[in-house]
Order: sequence, then structure tokens, then C-alpha cells
Amino acid sequence: MTPSGKKISGPIPPVDPAALQALVCRAGLAVAILDSDGRLAMLSPGLERLLHRQFEEVEAASLANMFHLYTEGGARLLQPHEVPIVRALRGELIEDATVTVKAPGQPVRHLRVNATPMQGPQGEPQGAWAVMTDVTSLVAAARGELNRSLAETVNHNLRTPLTTMLGHAELLLEQAAELPPGASRSVEAVWRASQRLNDVVTWISEWIDLAYTPEVEGKGTDLADYLARSQRP
Repeated sequence: MTPSGKKISGPIPPVDPAALQALVCRAGLAVAILDSDGRLAMLSPGLERLLHRQFEEVEAASLANMFHLYTEGGARLLQPHEVPIVRALRGELIEDATVTVKAPGQPVRHLRVNATPMQGPQGEPQGAWAVMTDVTSLVAAARGELNRSLAETVNHNLRTPLTTMLGHAELLLEQAAELPPGASRSVEAVWRASQRLNDVVTWISEWIDLAYTPEVEGKGTDLADYLARSQRP
């Protein structure tokens, strides 16, 4: 999902903040409102439940830190000017931006955000509001599909040729006594290298199976043993 932000060219219908607040509370929507001074003026009950945080008045510059708002992939904390509702406060219309919430002690959540500026009857700025939808399950499903595709690629483009290499190398090793000494050593080197590469491919496949899985049964792995085996000549 690619977020879009565009300046609004035409007039915005005036919004009654009190009426808006009553509406979103009754509808159970996850909504946040900034006032014209850039302070958080409201978190709907639905958004409080989603963020696991009660409303408190916060300056726009502190929103990302306060609510642990990260970029779509969760790689870094949003800069204050990147928060969708803050962008709306500057006059942008935000459609389908994705924000990752990484609150300590809580599951990672992915939110789709739509935000728009608010204006009074005379067109004066009155702040901004944002509606958020939990799309965590959709993101997980997309990642699961990517994992399956990657696993198929690894198995088809790496594991199959490796199996062929190992099979031929083993056949040649069985005939090592009939080979010249130099050729015999080369076959042994190819077999050892193929074994190490096969270990790496197996590890990648196992990692793909475990990555991005919300609930998995723990599986022990001796990392020291793996590294020792992979570094053997």
C-alpha cells in the first residue's frame, strides 16, 4: 500500500468538532483529532483500545514518540512531520498511509491511516482528524505469501541444483581410487563446498518458515555448531 498526500485545492466543508466526536464514539471508529494549535484533542475509545493507551493532551511534535509510530516496515520511528495527521494539519489529504505501531510489551500492529484537514464556517483552519484501520492481518497475509514464494524459489533454484551436484560428487568420490590424485582432491573440495552450501540453504528455508509467523512453537538451534560446520575447510 502506497500512501498518497496531496494538497486540497477546493474548500473543505466546515466541521463541528463536538458533533464529529460524538459521531465517531457512537460508531466505534478509531479516530484522532488535532486542534488548530497542533495539540491532540481527542482519541476515540476505539483508537484507545487499538493503541492500548488512554487519551492525554500531546503536542503534534511528540505524537510519534508517545504512540510509538514507525514507518510502514517498522524500520524507524516516524519524524514528527511524517505523522499522517500532522501532514493533514498542514493542509494535505492523506489516503491509505500505513503506519506501524511498536509499543513496548504489545504486539506489533499495522494501521491504515486516512487523514484530512478541518475548517470552520469561514474556511479558517480548525485542526485535522484521522481515521485508522487495523490492517495487521492483511500485512501478515501478504508477508506469508511472500515467504511461500521465496521458499519455492530457494527450493527450486538452489536446492535442486545442489542435490544434483552432491549426487554426482558422491559418485565420483566412490571412484576416487581410479582418478588422478589432483582430480580426486578437487572432487572432495567440490563435495565439501556443496555440503556447506546445502547447510546454508537449509537454514534459509527454516528461517523463512519461522519468519513473520505470529505464533510458533520454539525450536532449539545450536548456532555455534552451525557456524563451526560452515567454516570447516
